[in-house]
Amino acid sequence: MNRLFGRTRADGDARTTRQATSVVLAAAIALLALGLFAVALPRLGAPPAQAIPLPGPIDIGFAQSMSLHHQQAIGMAQLMLDGRPTPLTPLARSIVAEQLLELGEMRGWLRLWDAPLIAARQGMDWMRLADRPLAPEELDYLLDCQRSPTGMSGLATDQEVNRLRQLEGRERDAHFLRLMLAHHEGGLPMARFAAEQARVQVVRELAARVVLEQSKEVYLLQRMLAAMAAAEAPPR
Repeated sequence: MNRLFGRTRADGDARTTRQATSVVLAAAIALLALGLFAVALPRLGAPPAQAIPLPGPIDIGFAQSMSLHHQQAIGMAQLMLDGRPTPLTPLARSIVAEQLLELGEMRGWLRLWDAPLIAARQGMDWMRLADRPLAPEELDYLLDCQRSPTGMSGLATDQEVNRLRQLEGRERDAHFLRLMLAHHEGGLPMARFAAEQARVQVVRELAARVVLEQSKEVYLLQRMLAAMAAAEAPPR
């Protein structure tokens, strides 16, 4: 009957997804303004001696790199909201909602700091500017980033994202979970680093929030993949 009126259930699902994404995007824009205000307010109201520190290269580098990281996560999650049936819809919607808001904050900071939204060079060299020697695991992370074709450990390649578009059913679900697990695991080291090393308090706070949120999601993704593997295993 719906086809008589030019609509299908998939059309309705896609429209609902677009509407939900639009609402979240509007919230992200509002939070971008809030991010600008949150960073600027102490500077406007405090005496010069108490002014918050200016952002350093770690603040800027983290905001640029994590923005790129979040953009890909949002894009992959939105691919799972294209109207095709999947039990991962709540997870995908949660990722889009959370990371759009954080992306708005980080872009707000970069605009306030008059810094480019995208770094001039691919890579994570800003982590080498810490006020202490890098730990062995941090050096290993930077080496992994250098070896990665994307310049950042855990970022999916164009081929992997295209495969996510093409797969169907459980194969697509499993591929999404694996990509998102690697994505989160690749973002955690830089978030931990920025939570300690960034100069600006709101940057440290957001980085710490990313560590908490994505650590929880890593555990969830691992359990979901394990459950899928167990369901597909042949009976003994």
